[in-house]
Amino acid sequence: MDIYVPLNVCACMWERFMNLVFMVLTEYRDYIEFQTKDLNSKEAQELNLRSNCVVVDGKHIFTSSYSLKKKLPEILKEKGLL
Repeated sequence: MDIYVPLNVCACMWERFMNLVFMVLTEYRDYIEFQTKDLNSKEAQELNLRSNCVVVDGKHIFTSSYSLKKKLPEILKEKGLL
């Protein structure tokens, strides 16, 4: 799981997004690993990312903590982790 935010700007620009995402991820911390990555990176460009988001398995893209909270349990169940 990768969390993409613009690391080259003030953290105040993405701090709220990260806090909301971490509130969701805390419940599943024993089942997942994540990295924070730069939204302005080549990798983000290849995935066509344009805003703060969470990418799971390189294919599930979540731009809100609400959608992540709703779908993450399903993804983890499909992987046999829950």
